[in-house]
Amino acid sequence: MLYIIAFLLFAASPILAFIPGRRMPALCAWALSTTACILAGIQGVMAIAAAHSQQLISLQLPIIGPLNFVQTPLGGLLILISASVFAVALPFVTHDANLYPSARRGLFLAIVMLSLASMIGFFSAASIAAFIFCWELAALAIWGLITFETRQSKPVAAGLLTLALSELGSLAGLVSLLLLAAAAGSPQLEEIAGAIPKMSPTLLMVAGLLAFFGFGMKAGIIPLNVWLPAAHGTAPRSTSPILSGATLNLGLYAFLRIDAPIALHLPQLGLIILSSGALTALIGIIYALVEKDMKRLLAQSSVENMGIATAGIGAGLTFAAYGHPLLGGASMVAGLYHMINHSTFKTLLFLGAGGIDASTGTHNLDELGGLMKRLPALGTFFLLGAFAIAALPPFNGFVSEWLLLESLLRVVEIPDIPVRITFALSGALLALTSGLALTCFIMLPGSALMGLPRSTHASAARKAPLTVVIPMGLLALLALLLGLAATLMVPVLSRLAAPLLGANPTASLVPNFFHVPSQVPLAVRQALDPIGANLGATFLPLRSLVLMHLNQGSAPVVYAMSTLLTFLVLILMLGTVWVLARGLRRRKRQIIRNTLWDAGLTRLRPEMTYTATTFAAPVRTVFQGFFHPLTEETEERQGAFVLSRSYHQIITNISERLVIQPLIQTAMRIAALLAKMHKGRVNTYASYILVALVLVLIIVAGSP
Repeated sequence: MLYIIAFLLFAASPILAFIPGRRMPALCAWALSTTACILAGIQGVMAIAAAHSQQLISLQLPIIGPLNFVQTPLGGLLILISASVFAVALPFVTHDANLYPSARRGLFLAIVMLSLASMIGFFSAASIAAFIFCWELAALAIWGLITFETRQSKPVAAGLLTLALSELGSLAGLVSLLLLAAAAGSPQLEEIAGAIPKMSPTLLMVAGLLAFFGFGMKAGIIPLNVWLPAAHGTAPRSTSPILSGATLNLGLYAFLRIDAPIALHLPQLGLIILSSGALTALIGIIYALVEKDMKRLLAQSSVENMGIATAGIGAGLTFAAYGHPLLGGASMVAGLYHMINHSTFKTLLFLGAGGIDASTGTHNLDELGGLMKRLPALGTFFLLGAFAIAALPPFNGFVSEWLLLESLLRVVEIPDIPVRITFALSGALLALTSGLALTCFIMLPGSALMGLPRSTHASAARKAPLTVVIPMGLLALLALLLGLAATLMVPVLSRLAAPLLGANPTASLVPNFFHVPSQVPLAVRQALDPIGANLGATFLPLRSLVLMHLNQGSAPVVYAMSTLLTFLVLILMLGTVWVLARGLRRRKRQIIRNTLWDAGLTRLRPEMTYTATTFAAPVRTVFQGFFHPLTEETEERQGAFVLSRSYHQIITNISERLVIQPLIQTAMRIAALLAKMHKGRVNTYASYILVALVLVLIIVAGSP
């Protein structure tokens, strides 16, 4: 019932936006759409709490077949995430929609509402027809958002690239589903999953790979990840939080719905998902480090974070396939946790990028700087988002990445050497990714917020709109709470992972650990002593620790962490520093202050400060062979004298260079060969027809 009301409100809000006027139509449209998001989120929470599937719609259409929708706990989680992202992004979306005339404003909001409605339908789809229909509807809505500024060439090109790769992925995913449906004898996704154990391994591998790389396009999995930077670099600034925080989860959900049942019976597919996710994460963060466009940098970072979440899913499926569902549940929890975390801090950062663009008129990092003084609230929240995405404790990014790395260490339980090597290499790639991400998100706020303004855009920055600052504050608080309240999140995610893997990792750990800490056995408490579990036992509960796995012995081996204790230690350290600073300030008369030697540099000029380009210079040097940059040289001359010479490097994505461009070149060669067939004599065409007719007669004569 709530979904029906939400969909009606989704349809009504853009209609109000078509009414001429500035404030009232947009305000009414925002109120209706936000109410619809809240209702959809409540329904998602109810689906998670119900812990079982519930039929929503069942239609039998001619030719197309059944069009069924069900409410599942996992789908409810994705609906809750999507509705929340849209709810916090809608104030900025409505703010920017007011910049258009009433007709285009209504169209803009209609596309936004269509994208959310199609995503809700996709997360509820129970049949192939419903699954593909909602997937295509979401793809068209995303294309519409990217190309809304149709008078510019870049959005059109980015939209066409996105649409082309989306349709290529859709075709691969559809072929996968049709192969599985033919083998299962049913178009229902649940019946297909139930029939997978009876299918041949070859069919499962082909279908699994087609689904993974086809639907993986939406999640930015290599090699179809080149659309993300192009799309974010040209899309309207208010839609980037939606594109990154919500729509990328479509690909992850497709993995969980289609590839998860296959990988449980085919461990090789789980290893491919794990290694592809780890490689995607590393490639994404490497390219993010050399970007000077803030939106493109954050888009490349989305590739990185989707790779981390994918690696967690792949590790979980591999563990379960080798008979370790508890370990699989731990990795799966880490993957799902990171998906939630990515939606939180990436929505925050894209809102910040949009706010900076609204205040300065640019999102070029080399032209920014000094914004912390001019935009203190936005800068503070943006900095907290950078802490979260850099996986610094006690924020949420640290929790999911640390749990994933811990869970990968448990591969020692699997005796297969190739599996251990794959896990070890993937773990090394993810560890390197974490280090580079920390470097990247020191550079981002450092070049955008700190230092001196490096352009008139930055020095004349206007006040950031409240439609950006307030949602950013809420998301920054949520990023902190998701890090501190890990023991509240892990059991919920464990229940969602249980149907996929056949075991609930937290229910199989210490009885009542997450609910009644006092009932934890003595052996477990003693095992936790070396990691400081009893530190502050008189005023902190034991449940401040997150347990990932323990053996079944009397004194289990526990992998644990506590962001709550970390947070308290940080507060204690900051408080100590503050007290010492206050004490020194009171004794300032006894302190002798002298001017430092400045080496003759009386004032630092903006051009002397570090920019994003100079910060990334070491990365460009180290990965020079990886990037293969093309250098363009521009020279200005006057007669025989060279007045100036400038160099510009063009870095092409490795997926585009090694996969997409060769495919395009091959297609062009084939097209050129086929084009020759259209130019020739009539006798040549007659010979083609004669040869074809002879072949048909031979085939017919040879058939029984």
